[in-house]
Amino acid sequence: MRKKLGSRARKLRLAMVMAGLGWAGAAQAETLTIDALYPARDRDAAQVGSLVVERFGGRDGRELSFALEGVLAEVTVYGQPYFKLVVERSTAPADALLSGIANAQVQNQPVEENRKECVERDGNNKCIREEQVKIRCNRRIVSLNPSLRLARIDDGAIVYQRQIYKSDQVVICPDREPGRSLPDTVSLLVEQVADEVRADIAPVFRSDAIRVLEGRKGLDKDQSNRFKDALKATFRDPGQACSIWQALDTEAPGQSSVVFNLALCAEQRGELDEALTRYRQAQTLLPREPAIRAAFDRIAARQAAEADYNAREARLGGTGS
Repeated sequence: MRKKLGSRARKLRLAMVMAGLGWAGAAQAETLTIDALYPARDRDAAQVGSLVVERFGGRDGRELSFALEGVLAEVTVYGQPYFKLVVERSTAPADALLSGIANAQVQNQPVEENRKECVERDGNNKCIREEQVKIRCNRRIVSLNPSLRLARIDDGAIVYQRQIYKSDQVVICPDREPGRSLPDTVSLLVEQVADEVRADIAPVFRSDAIRVLEGRKGLDKDQSNRFKDALKATFRDPGQACSIWQALDTEAPGQSSVVFNLALCAEQRGELDEALTRYRQAQTLLPREPAIRAAFDRIAARQAAEADYNAREARLGGTGS
């Protein structure tokens, strides 16, 4: 039985996660940092609780399956592992099987590059005339286009299926060593594919530094100065900045930048209903402001992530929020 995690405990866990991240991408001057959970790109696949990563077919399938096991085992949400990885051929139960095939392809294309070459030297062997010459090189194109499928074990239903394309190229010349070997290039593409699958089937915590609005129209000189103090405080003490804007909101209600910034403050605290109310107010004042539409999209994604997580927790034995 999984340990139950109530809303109060989950908020504490989220705070611990953000502290553990050291506020990566921490708030910079004139921004507030939003740390939140966002949904997987494939929300149905993200409902899987435990899975087996089959040994993939193809020349590079084994390496890809090991990379997928590693990256999926590292996924955590609210401080807890998100997936339970079950070893292939184990008797332990699992919800789904991830399988696939991967073969890297290599293409070589002849290319030419220009070089300067000395064609005349003086008596002291100093070059006195150069000409452009062409040298023959080789463009090596490496591509990896694996096919992957995640299917439920109980009924065989496919919950995720995708073909991912990744490629890399390097020009190799007689006078220049390649930046990386062919095996290293294949490994790089394998890692990129694994990261892509991770984003497809698992939610992610993300830190976004969102710019506050700085317009001070409608504020008197004293209020304008305090507004500027709030801008400076966003870097060292976001709470102080929000307190200044809260005070200004009572003195100059309806000032567009104050309203937007207070919405951002509420969003940063995780008070999404209040944030939506203030963003709607800000939209009536600034109907063409793109940051407001971005905020609505961001909050909708956060709500979807929480709904997905709660549904999954309820099915797997947790309580959600």
